Formats: sequence, structure tokens, C-alpha cells
Amino acid sequence: MEIPLSKDAEEAVLCCCIIDDSNDSFHQISKDVSAEDFYYDDHKIIWDTMADLAEANSTIDVVTLTEALQGEHEDIMLVPMNLSSVVSTTLSLKSYVKILKKKARLRAMRQQFKQGLELISKDSEPDLIEEEIEKELERHRPIPEETTHISNSLEIIKKEVSDMMSGEYKPEYVKTHLKHLDEKIKLELGTVFTIAAPTSVGKSALALNIAMKSSARDNKHSLIFSLEMPQKQLSKRMVSALSWTNFRQVEEAVASQEKVAKIHEAIEKLTNMPIDTIHTVRSVAQISADVKRFVKEKDTKLVVIDYLQLIPFNAGRMGKSDGIAMISQKIKQIALENNVCIVLLSQLNREGARSEFPDLYHLKDSGSIENDADTVLIMNCKDNDTEAAKATDSYGPYIHVNYLVAKNREGERGVRGHFKFYATYGLFF
Repeated sequence: MEIPLSKDAEEAVLCCCIIDDSNDSFHQISKDVSAEDFYYDDHKIIWDTMADLAEANSTIDVVTLTEALQGEHEDIMLVPMNLSSVVSTTLSLKSYVKILKKKARLRAMRQQFKQGLELISKDSEPDLIEEEIEKELERHRPIPEETTHISNSLEIIKKEVSDMMSGEYKPEYVKTHLKHLDEKIKLELGTVFTIAAPTSVGKSALALNIAMKSSARDNKHSLIFSLEMPQKQLSKRMVSALSWTNFRQVEEAVASQEKVAKIHEAIEKLTNMPIDTIHTVRSVAQISADVKRFVKEKDTKLVVIDYLQLIPFNAGRMGKSDGIAMISQKIKQIALENNVCIVLLSQLNREGARSEFPDLYHLKDSGSIENDADTVLIMNCKDNDTEAAKATDSYGPYIHVNYLVAKNREGERGVRGHFKFYATYGLFF
């Protein structure tokens, strides 16, 4: 099988950058093109040298390139001169780049599938093989074109103002439908909302509450990645919350007919809600692919990931802290690229779990979690004592859960509040 390449396209791309004295051609394509997109070593070196010249604000032309190649790369000093006459105009630059990128992607696929076959011959784990292939293919996917001028956003704002004044405005953000919380934070699309708490404080239940209410009241499609619970268990929790029913009473056959009727009513409601769940995740690259697919097919607006520290990564190549940082950064990219709000659940470290007032530095495993999140909510039981936080009202027993808005890009941070967590039903108020 022949190696996918186009020498003509590589030379044409480099020539366009050389004959354009303003460096505009280089800057136009440098976001999408890198040295590894070229097959020939000479061309890789020429591209890297162009990048160095551009970084130094020097003009890219035959003279500057030839001078820059002196010394370490004297053997290719004549290459810029030869390249400068390949094409006479830069008008077809985008077409040349398209061919260049296509061949580079095909080579990457060829190499990855070849390595995959080698791993298969060594009887490697299928998950490892798939992760390696997905990761490399993701790296070579083209960057989507963006509208960079702010006029695009200004037109949107102008229309929103008009809709607000006419009463027709439908906000493009996710509501938690917890009034006291929505007054403090706004979960806009393209952002990451991190919820952190010790175990058994209800962070999974809070995320489910938000997803159900968003789907039921706002008709927004929610995609839930639950790495702790199978779909049946997750669905049972949602049914319990919607019906205000303790499933233990059903299991023990002591639930009233009224409660059973409410369960069937809740099941009917859930059946019609735009919610999908995924329970097997092999890598953050798979999460990225799944989110892209559901955004395209179902216009997903809310993604729940439960939880960060359970997402697999290649532990043979990086430590846990670096692995978590890599995943956190990728999740932020997923939110931005797909224009979705991601509710990301995270653990607290041991010190934070024991602290009466946990804060950002108590997020487990990586400081990158704090940096990548747009909003961070940290929860713990009142006085950090689950038993002491228990109380009862007319709706039944609940746990007094304190929360801190530890980070808030679009509002005030350091704001505190509290939830009533009816753990029996998995409900937050």
C-alpha cells in the first residue's frame, strides 16, 4: 500500500508563504498546519524555520529562509529558492492546504491502524488498542472554522436585547431550577460547572436533579455519563425523585397503592424526557466523540459527567495528577467546541473531606480542575457531621447541606447557601 502524500501540495503551500512578503499567507494557515502535516523532512524543517521567523516578526522570503538555514541545515539552503517558483500566486492556498491536511490525516490513520494490528498480534487489551487509535485520530481531526470578528456575537446580543424587551427572549443557558442557586450562578452554554463534595453528600443526586428539571421544564436534551451506576440504578433514582417514593418500601411490598401509582406516573414522565445515559467510558476521547454525536443528532445542551476521577487515562505514560489535568482540559474543550454546559462531578481530597469549610484547593488530584471550570460549587454537611446535619420537616427527613460558590466567572464568588437534601428520595431544595 502506497503512503498517502502529495509533494506538489506540500511545495505549493510552502511557496505561497515564501512569495507573500507580508507573511499573511503563513499567519492565515498556521492555526491549521503544523510541521507533522508534511511528509518530507526538508519541508518539515522549512515550515519550522518559517514559524521561527514569524515569531521573531521577520519577513518570510527566500533570503531570510536561506540565512536562517545556515549552519545546522546548510544541506537544504537551496530548497527555498527552488520552492519560490512552484506557483505564481497565493489564490489557491486553501485548496493546497486542504490536500496537505487530507494526506496527513490518511497517513496518521494508516500508521495508527498499523500499530493497532501490531498490538492485536501481541494480544493487548482491546480497550488499550481502541484508546490509542482514538487518541491519535482525534489529534489529527481538523479544527472547525470559527467566525472571529466580534460582529457575529454583537448581532446575537442585539437580537437578545430586542427579544428581552418584547418578552420573547428564551435564555440560552441551563437553569438548575433551584431558585436560590440560580440567583447566584448562570450556567451558560460552552462552560463547565464543577460540583465537588465528600462522599455521601449528594453530588450525583444534585446533578440528576438539574438534568431532570432541565429536560422536563425546559425541554433541553441531557446526556449523562454515569461511571458509578448502571442505567437501571440511575433510572430508579430518577423515578424515586420524581415520585417522592422510597423504593425500599416497594421492595418490601409495603408501599401504598397511591405510591405505586406515582411511580408509574413518574416512569411515564421519564420515558418522554429527552435524556440519554452512557455507562461505559474508555477515554476522554470517547466522551468527546459521544458528545459530538448527540449534539448533532439530538441538539444536546447539558452533559453530566459522574465523575472526573473515574475517567480512564494511560497511566503508563503519565501520573495521576497529569492524567486528571489532561482530562479536565479536554472536558473544557468539549464544552466550548460543542456549545454545551457540562456538569462535572469531582471528589475532594482527604483534607477537604474533613474540613468544615472546604475550598478550591481541596479539589482532588489536580489544580487544573479549578483553572478549567467556569463555576465551582463545593458542598459539605452542616458542621461536617452527617448525623448532626439530619433534620425533619413536613416532607420527611433531610440533610442540611452547606454549599460555597467557590468560583464564578460570570458573578460573585465566595457566596454561601444551603440545600435541604432529602436523601430518601434523592431530591434537593
